[in-house]
Amino acid sequence: MAITEYHEETIADVIARIDSNQIFLPALQRKFVWKTEQIESLFDSIMQGFPIGTFLFWELNDRKTIDDYVFYEFVDHYHERKSRNEQAILSGKKKIISILDGQQRLTSMNIALRGSYSYKIHRKHSSNPDAYPKRYLYLNLIPRQDEDFEYEFKFLTEEEVQKTDESHVWYLVNKVLNWNSSSDLNAQYSGLKETNDRKIITKNRDVIKRTLRTLYKRLCRDSYITHFDLMDKEIDDVLDIFIRVNSGGTKLSRTDLLMSTISASWERARDEVEDLLEDINDKGRKFNFDIDFIMRTCLVLLDLPVLFRVRSFGPETINTIKKKWNLICNAIDETVDLLVDFGFDGLTLTSRNSAIPIVYYVYKQGRTKDQEREELKKYLQHALLTGFFGSHGDQALANLRNFLRKENGQGEFELNKKQFSFDELKSSLSMKGKKLEITEEDINDFLEYKKGRKAFVILSLLYPNLQYNEIKFDQDHIHPAVMFKPRKLRQLGLDENTIERWMEIKDQLPNLQMMEERKNRVKNRTPFKEWLEGKADSEQAAYLTKNYIPVDVSYELTNFDEFFEKRKKTLRNILIDMLID
Repeated sequence: MAITEYHEETIADVIARIDSNQIFLPALQRKFVWKTEQIESLFDSIMQGFPIGTFLFWELNDRKTIDDYVFYEFVDHYHERKSRNEQAILSGKKKIISILDGQQRLTSMNIALRGSYSYKIHRKHSSNPDAYPKRYLYLNLIPRQDEDFEYEFKFLTEEEVQKTDESHVWYLVNKVLNWNSSSDLNAQYSGLKETNDRKIITKNRDVIKRTLRTLYKRLCRDSYITHFDLMDKEIDDVLDIFIRVNSGGTKLSRTDLLMSTISASWERARDEVEDLLEDINDKGRKFNFDIDFIMRTCLVLLDLPVLFRVRSFGPETINTIKKKWNLICNAIDETVDLLVDFGFDGLTLTSRNSAIPIVYYVYKQGRTKDQEREELKKYLQHALLTGFFGSHGDQALANLRNFLRKENGQGEFELNKKQFSFDELKSSLSMKGKKLEITEEDINDFLEYKKGRKAFVILSLLYPNLQYNEIKFDQDHIHPAVMFKPRKLRQLGLDENTIERWMEIKDQLPNLQMMEERKNRVKNRTPFKEWLEGKADSEQAAYLTKNYIPVDVSYELTNFDEFFEKRKKTLRNILIDMLID
């Protein structure tokens, strides 16, 4: 049972815990992005006693999580061009605190109170080492009380601090952390007389002391940091919580955060994955594979548990992926080439998980033979038609992988058989209660599919020999869709019920065929009977046979009902022969 505790601390105490290496940032956190103006505004809010939001901490007492996961130190001396969080060395630590919500605010406080902020001076060249001077947070002890801010905080260089006037007495904010108590106030005030114009200090004595007192109180006495602490939480639970609470700014997906954790162990991970995605998604009519697909595929190929969670991608796993990356890329690349040969693209491949077992087979086997390709195509078609991967995709992947592999006695896995057989796969899964079987009732449902992703899978069965990798094909309406406008159908003397029914079924499979894109452009809006009669007799006969068109029926649009039902019956019988044993 997870425990959540509520705590209040002073800013000084939290900063001290950061300084003593008790509080860290998880790898899923984004880099620090706040500008100086945002930090200055934050401290003005603190001085005025405004709320600055609660924080969410994650307390880790699990040595394994600490060891397996990557954490970073806070930035203190921020440099606009060079700053990066250093990876934390946590060997020997039995307990740490990690920040889930509040990173930007806490880092801002840490920079202001323990470090500096360096940004480029306008018009100085970036290669000039003097272009990025260190700036420290100062407070003007004479409040200005304008419409936006009551207290004037500024990141200044030491030279800028010297440029004072009657309305400015600058105080280095981090000095307040060294006060032993409020009694140091007088000592600080006396010190100001030595470094500033005595007349200005004396003239503003009361307001300066009041401002110093408020600064000390807000940073060192008030319990200004309120935080909830999560304990006994798994890393994947933490990731879900992180996504939920970090709702401001650019939304981060679970995948973004997962890649952040992976990149902590493999710096080029994101670049490598994105390069692979660019290559495979550009094939054929374009695919839309994503990072989730690539990383889940890696787990399957390496014979690791198929549980898509952060804990699955520990440093050891990431190191193995890195070593095998070229082989993984080759297997994925060849599989996508197969998908193109099969006629699939980003729209028609309705389950990306369905491609992963093919990648596994290619990865273990090497290049596939023509006969194997046909068997793999059968598997893919059945997997898509049955919705095999459904809501339990990880378990489905595990089941398919178990069929494909065997342990070689040395703790490694190889293919169970050197020749892929879809019938054997289907039989094996059926014995375990997993469905790749298709029934007559399923086929009746298939025939009601409308032009689109699902219909394509059926059409790919009906047109098995099309060269999709060389020629573009369309899902074409045999009787053109443009002919089914209500106005045109009324001109044929049809009643409203018939018109409504025809408009509903015109996009269904019995009125669809696969046709070369260029030929489809020529056919376009031409009525089917007129288009068919424009062909030679021998060409007509070949066309009718290839496309399962009934020959004992009129092709006039007025006879659409009979045409539709007869072709539906033909397709049904063919699909039964193809899909049912």
